[in-house]
Amino acid sequence: MKHNIGIGDLVRVKGYADNYFVDTITERRIINENTEEFDVEFDLTDMNGRYSLAYIEDVVLICRAKYADEYLRTGILTERMKIENEDDAPRQLKNTMTPAEQAQYIDELLDDALFAQGAYKATGLSDFEAKERAAYELIEKLQKETEA
Repeated sequence: MKHNIGIGDLVRVKGYADNYFVDTITERRIINENTEEFDVEFDLTDMNGRYSLAYIEDVVLICRAKYADEYLRTGILTERMKIENEDDAPRQLKNTMTPAEQAQYIDELLDDALFAQGAYKATGLSDFEAKERAAYELIEKLQKETEA
C-alpha cells in the first residue's frame, strides 16, 4: 500500500490530541481465497515517551522528521514543510539506500539527536527528549539492518 509517511515523521492520530513520532512502519499483504488486502500499522511515540499503535487510515502527516523541531517550537506549518509533505516518504531502509546514503542519514540523525539533547537540557521540554530517543532508536535499527 502506498503512503507518504516515513520513520521519524511527526503525525497526528485521528481521535487523539497528542502529536506522535513514527518509530516503525509495518506493511502487510493479506491474501485469502477470494481477496487480497493491504494493512499498514505504525508504532508511535508521543511527546511524553508513551508508545501507541495506529493504522494508516487514522494517521495524518503533520511534517517530515527534519522539520519536527521547528514545527513543535513554532506551531506553524511553513510553505516549505507543506511542499515536503507532498513528496514520497524518505528512503530509510537498508535495501533502498547505498552505504554512503546510510552513513549520511545516520550522521543527520546524530545531529538531530544532539540538537534535541541540548534543547531538552536548556528547556526541559519532553518534546525534545522524545525526539532524541526516536533518533537514537532509528540509528540503532539502521545499524542492525546493516549487520544483517
